[in-house]
Amino acid sequence: MELLRICAMLMIVAYHIYIHCITCQLTDLQSIQERGNGWFCTPNFSKRLCILALIAPWGQIGNAIFLIISGYFMSSKDVIDLTKISKKLLFQLGFAACVLGLVSIYTSITNITGLSIRVVPFSCFNSGSWYIGYYFFVIVLGKAFLNKILKGLSQKNYLMLLAALFALLQFTWSVSVISNLGGGLETLCTGVFLYSLGGYIKEYNPFEKIKLWGVIAVIIAMDVIVIGNFYLTTASNILNFNPEGEDTFVQSIPSYTNNQIIPLIIGIAMFELFRRIKMPNFKVLNFVGASTFMVYLIHDNELFYDIWNTQDWITLICKNVALFVQRYLIWILGTFGVGVLLYCLFIILEKVIIICKPLVIRK
Repeated sequence: MELLRICAMLMIVAYHIYIHCITCQLTDLQSIQERGNGWFCTPNFSKRLCILALIAPWGQIGNAIFLIISGYFMSSKDVIDLTKISKKLLFQLGFAACVLGLVSIYTSITNITGLSIRVVPFSCFNSGSWYIGYYFFVIVLGKAFLNKILKGLSQKNYLMLLAALFALLQFTWSVSVISNLGGGLETLCTGVFLYSLGGYIKEYNPFEKIKLWGVIAVIIAMDVIVIGNFYLTTASNILNFNPEGEDTFVQSIPSYTNNQIIPLIIGIAMFELFRRIKMPNFKVLNFVGASTFMVYLIHDNELFYDIWNTQDWITLICKNVALFVQRYLIWILGTFGVGVLLYCLFIILEKVIIICKPLVIRK
């Protein structure tokens, strides 16, 4: 499961580089004009862009995986220590906000990059990382009543609850009603579904009879649909494009939301795939898995967007796909590595504070 956490976070980092930099360079006319990288501004379907189409749902897949893991381990618990979870989330959030603020000050004063890099104010403690509030809300619901409800259900009723939640999240009208009741409520319902599903998998192992190749086939089939969706979107854009007009043809990669069926199915299939991996316990792997929350906090902000944006991704994918993949992996792993190193620093700081605690607090 720690290996799955790491893979899910790598997918989220890859998605953020894609959505905040690569997509902007591909579709923003001002960026295209400034960089002179309008290589795909022709009404044609480009096979090279299928790579980007496959990356498009990775963020939502990673989000789904984290909630399924939480439900798998926490939905059957009688006691969930919200104090411990809150302290962990808030302390790491505060540490990340301070680091980003200090780095922004240093970058602004020294201008070491020679580029226009946006700064991140200390208020990012409250304004950044939306997923954390979403995740914590689902855990609070688990503590408040959801765990009790799930444990009181028979297998038949549990399955019926999951089927009903899934159906509500897939029908356009019901999703619109849920979202109109409150902003983001459809996302919260998605979290409840995934959390509950994790508990159901732990309790009843519903995919036990499905062979490994069947799980892999589901992932491949979903990826084929993703590429097909990209092809249909491009074909529609080509049909609507007027070549005699003055407008520039802009490629469009389909986007996905957390409640859509494709990221949900891929996330569930990936969870089942990793759940079947038998491997010994590695302390290093467990430590890196524990650092994923810090990785999330530290990278999803304007500072990192501008750093990633120093790379001309569109020219790279047009000229050399292999080099694009290589650079992309370097940026993903590098960003992940920065988060892990800062988590190490956080742990050290935490130990120092514990040692110094008697100097500040009376017995």
